[in-house]
Amino acid sequence: MEKHLMAIPNRCTGCNRCVYACSAVKEGMFMPSKARIHVNNLSHEGYSVPSVCFQCPKASCMEACPTGAIFRSTRGVVVVDAKKCDGCGNCVAACPYGMIDQYASGKAYKCDLCGGAPACVAECHYGALVFKEPDKTSLNCRKDQMKQRSKLGEPEEKRRALAVEVLKGAERVPRSAGYMR
Repeated sequence: MEKHLMAIPNRCTGCNRCVYACSAVKEGMFMPSKARIHVNNLSHEGYSVPSVCFQCPKASCMEACPTGAIFRSTRGVVVVDAKKCDGCGNCVAACPYGMIDQYASGKAYKCDLCGGAPACVAECHYGALVFKEPDKTSLNCRKDQMKQRSKLGEPEEKRRALAVEVLKGAERVPRSAGYMR
């Protein structure tokens, strides 16, 4: 069975270690704006919610790509072939979760699960990000998160809207010393 990258929002501390790890692995430098994972800090609520690419079974970004630059790999991961990407941006507009973006050159980029060992998961010491074979609980969590599709414009707006909706359904735990133990 294939593994899924999943976010557990009530465990996220907002430390952004996952974001830095992702950008370091993918860009060769700490450049959070180019990370493939994003953390939405909802300061008024006292929570942070990670946004991850769901590797959608019916990927809107892939369907919107006129050049075939976005395809599903043999591992089932939706990936971008930068050589084929013409920079049209159709994929960015099509993703209802805001998880695909473009470089200044116009070339698209998105999470590719780091070849099966996501750096973000390795760096998350609080268990807010997991990469595992799904069980009934995690499938329900993923399904609930995927229902929160957004038609807002920019990827950042879509991610924030998703985070707000995911937080509404998340179990909120008391924030006290040692709450992660």
